[in-house]
Amino acid sequence: MEKCNGLVVVSAIFNDHDKIRPPRGLGSKTLDYACFFMFVDEATLRRLHLHKLFSTKSKDFKIGAWRIIKVSSDYLYDNPTMNGVIPKYLVHRLFPNSKYSIWVDGKLQLMIDPFLLIHSLVVMENVDMAISQHPFFVHTMEEAMATARWKKWWDVNGLKVQMETYCQNGLQPWSSDKPYPTDVPDSALILRKHSAATNLFGCLLFNELEGFNPRDQLPFAFVRDKMNPKLDVNMYDVEVFEQVAIEYRHNLKQGGGANVGPKTKRVSSNLFANENRTCGKCEGYLLRMWGESHD
Repeated sequence: MEKCNGLVVVSAIFNDHDKIRPPRGLGSKTLDYACFFMFVDEATLRRLHLHKLFSTKSKDFKIGAWRIIKVSSDYLYDNPTMNGVIPKYLVHRLFPNSKYSIWVDGKLQLMIDPFLLIHSLVVMENVDMAISQHPFFVHTMEEAMATARWKKWWDVNGLKVQMETYCQNGLQPWSSDKPYPTDVPDSALILRKHSAATNLFGCLLFNELEGFNPRDQLPFAFVRDKMNPKLDVNMYDVEVFEQVAIEYRHNLKQGGGANVGPKTKRVSSNLFANENRTCGKCEGYLLRMWGESHD
């Protein structure tokens, strides 16, 4: 991994959550100059062996361009999603000599040569990082409410504590005054220049995910807006994302998955309502988001 001194493309699949799909559209020399690493656990490796994609006795696991790296169960979190967060946001620690990286979620298949993506979305835009806008939401709180309502994370009270912590520490709703088109990304595809700003952003975001939950869209704007040095981000249109990658559904399982936890009641329409019929510590944020603040 230390030998990757240019561009590295990274992905991960834990708990057999997705199928491995080799990237397409690669140039004739791309594999000579770019590294492709896929991190997996024992459960995923067993499934690959079951489908005869390679032998478990082999020392060199490869599927298409992907070099498969088995992660020891001794170093894994209980939550498979949190395991994927490590190569997603600490890629600069795993590949210390790489100058650029692309994170590809396990549910995606890359359709464009990664060098073309880095050149067009990062280098030509003169930014530290490129990431797609969310197709529906612009406010962090919209994503938090959707996360609770659709049970993307089981600990609703934990979500409330997380968002109230951000509100108390200066999280603001998106507005045209911000130099970004949205506060909510689609983080399935992340392109980075390894710089002081992106390295710091990755470490700070990882700390938030480990401290609260692995839903990385929730702390994104808080970390981006509060960090110093500032991060230059190209938050490109979702139509661009749809042209460069194909998104597939996760493997369906009975009972398992990243969000396993105690059963909870369906969240109310107001995640932050309290006994005083106010929105608690996020009332100011919500009033500004709804355009009802008189500040």
